[in-house]
Amino acid sequence: MNSTGAALTAWTYTDSAQPGATAVNPSGDAPIGSVNDAAGVRHTQRAYFTYDLRPFQGAVLSQANFYSTERSVADCSRTAPVEVWRTGPVTTATSWQNPPAEVDLVNQTSLGKGAIACPGAYLGVDVLAQIVAAVGRQDPSITFEVRVAAGSEADPGVRRAFRQFSLSVWANHLPTVSNLQMVDPDRPCGTLEEHPSAGRSTKVRATPFDADGGATPRVTFAFWPVEHPEQRSETGSEVLYLNGFADGTVVAWTAQARDADDAGPWSEPCYLTVDTTPPPAPVVFSKTYSVAEYPGSGGQGVAGTFAADSRGDLDVTGFQWHNRDSSAWRAAAIDHPGGRAKISYTPGSWGPDELHVRALDAAGNPGAEQVYKFWVRNSAPFAAVTVGGVGLPSQIVLRSGSADVTSYDYAVDGGPVTRLTATAGVAQGSLTFTSVGVHSIVSHSYVGTKPAGTNTLSLSVSDGPGIVSAEFGPGTSPVSGNQGGFTFSPRSVGVEAYHYVIEDGEGVVDEGRVGAGSGGNVALPWTPERGGYFTLTVRSIVADGSESQESVLSFQVIDARPTVISWADADSGVGVPVVVEMWSDVPGVTGFVYSFDGGAEQGVNEGSYSSVRVVPQHGGASSLVVRAKRADGSLSPATTIEIVLPDSPVVTVRGPYGPVPVAGRETTATFTPASPGVAEYRYFWGDDSGSVQSVDAAADGSASITWQPAEPGVLTLNVTSVRTDGTVSQPRRLVFRVEDPKVEVWATWDDWSPSGGPGQSGWFSFSGSTSWLNDVTANYLWRVGDGPVQELAQATDTYTTDVMWVPDRSGPFTLYVQREFTDGALGPVTEYHFLVGE
Repeated sequence: MNSTGAALTAWTYTDSAQPGATAVNPSGDAPIGSVNDAAGVRHTQRAYFTYDLRPFQGAVLSQANFYSTERSVADCSRTAPVEVWRTGPVTTATSWQNPPAEVDLVNQTSLGKGAIACPGAYLGVDVLAQIVAAVGRQDPSITFEVRVAAGSEADPGVRRAFRQFSLSVWANHLPTVSNLQMVDPDRPCGTLEEHPSAGRSTKVRATPFDADGGATPRVTFAFWPVEHPEQRSETGSEVLYLNGFADGTVVAWTAQARDADDAGPWSEPCYLTVDTTPPPAPVVFSKTYSVAEYPGSGGQGVAGTFAADSRGDLDVTGFQWHNRDSSAWRAAAIDHPGGRAKISYTPGSWGPDELHVRALDAAGNPGAEQVYKFWVRNSAPFAAVTVGGVGLPSQIVLRSGSADVTSYDYAVDGGPVTRLTATAGVAQGSLTFTSVGVHSIVSHSYVGTKPAGTNTLSLSVSDGPGIVSAEFGPGTSPVSGNQGGFTFSPRSVGVEAYHYVIEDGEGVVDEGRVGAGSGGNVALPWTPERGGYFTLTVRSIVADGSESQESVLSFQVIDARPTVISWADADSGVGVPVVVEMWSDVPGVTGFVYSFDGGAEQGVNEGSYSSVRVVPQHGGASSLVVRAKRADGSLSPATTIEIVLPDSPVVTVRGPYGPVPVAGRETTATFTPASPGVAEYRYFWGDDSGSVQSVDAAADGSASITWQPAEPGVLTLNVTSVRTDGTVSQPRRLVFRVEDPKVEVWATWDDWSPSGGPGQSGWFSFSGSTSWLNDVTANYLWRVGDGPVQELAQATDTYTTDVMWVPDRSGPFTLYVQREFTDGALGPVTEYHFLVGE
């Protein structure tokens, strides 16, 4: 719906002082009422406005407003009765003595006294009824008169002038539909006497139009059996579902467009007949692909023509088909109803294949599928190309899976076709590539003159030089220190030299330029000094200095020296064994010999991998020298590593039953020096470095401290050693756990929900926080309430030690239990509260 200003076609005002004067479309404002001029002559004036209504014919009208505002007022303290009349049209002869005839009074309004603004009052009149009636009469225009009411018209005190009046109209042209038709397949609208048919559903279409523009109107469809209009259905879908109608039912359908405000008229109906009888399956055959079993016929890439025959059924108007690899139906046009269709299909691979074909009738009903099976012969060519480079001969070999192929042809990048005769199904030829990049070779095979298949090969051509090496490359096992070499060969014309770079993970190992020898070939000897993963990059150079694309050879070199890894870390210390692993990939290694920190050489004969333990006797660096030993007794070059230990002291902690401390029990920490000359040790707990304590070292440099951890949990002990010269070692930070000696209890009962009852047995289960605590527990001493203390031996085969107990009453109870250690010491008492039910 649009708000439109109706076009003002003519306006005028009349003057009683000039009764015969005419003035169509004067300039200025529209005066109404009376005024006396300087000569005392009375002028009484009325205004008329004519608007064009033709654009609103056929539209739905919702609002119409005739409006303006005051420009001048004789006396703002006076009230003026202003009237709006519908009149005859303004003409060139309109004057005071020949005014348009007043037809009906539209509105009377009092303006003036009490107005918020004077002049400037707004006058708006609802004229919808007048506009609708005029459009209904198909009047081309409508005219409104503005005047002061007759009883006050002669009073100069109520005179006023208005801006030229406007007429706004809210109008909506009803949308329409056209071009009604049935689609997929396309069929016309149809008349009651002659119309198309449709199956259990059909797709329909109509073209909507809205003269107002804007968004495309929605289309609603309606359909019903002609003989039963009361069964009318409406839908916003283009698909009409006809499932409920019997075969042969004549159905009418129509369409209506709707915009955001109104619905247009329904179109004249179209007609169809419901046809639910599908056509029979077609006959399918092909001359090219007529064999269903191996070895088949045709060939990969050989186009085939398949005929679909309706067997004279005049109801068949078309066919649909798809191949084995796709389920999407494709259309095949029929030559005439009841005739045949030609289907063109080119198999992409050899072996079993099939076409699925079905007939369509005029109603669009698909018939049963006919599956036509055939075998595609393995006679397509397969091309193998040995690329010689750019501008140099390359070799092509063409063969087929069928031995009776007699010839081949091929074309490079769509160029000239080269034909080759086959011997025993194989043909060979020579071709030359003129540029680098990806090239396409399309080849065909033939049996006599009959095409047998086609194939396309894409391959990349480079002018990068060839690289050959007997010692370095895939499948080789070169060892550092042994000489090998590479041979470079040209892949383009005019090669004079080669630029090569050999790199490993640490950077460039070797780089240089070598001149090309006879035929462009050159040999480059090379000896790797170390093992690792290497990359050789080579470019050929021609006379003008330009370089080819690069060729790359990657290869692995075995290091003649063994690989050695030490597992020493910040927690290692003097006198603490360090694990060292050593291995070699050199063939024939049977063991290793090693020397630690200048000591005697030792041997291990465990093959190509060994693991040993060495014990550092001082802080700082200690050298480990390792050689691999071969079966003949010869030794490899040495690998030397340094095992570096901090000079911080070694700290060991022991509780009453071994290395794990227990809360409340005596614990000892022993400090051992990493270097001689230690006079004392300084230590503090956790992160409180401000509370440092010290202990003097014994003659052997060691010291101990003893304490009882108050609580279980994790403790951190920080220790440094101080030598006699006052120097301080690196700190040792030891983090260890203190175990909780309390007994952990699980039971049949708990303290939040009463369970069981008097006389009903249940269980207590006792354990430690770790299985280690169970190992050092001899017994559990327990009682319930004030009952006698009972002794329960620690179970040896389970994590928990269980005991049965029978309550003699309901209500709250308390279990008291403590562990007795294997040395007779007692742990703290655990209280377990629980509730017994009624």
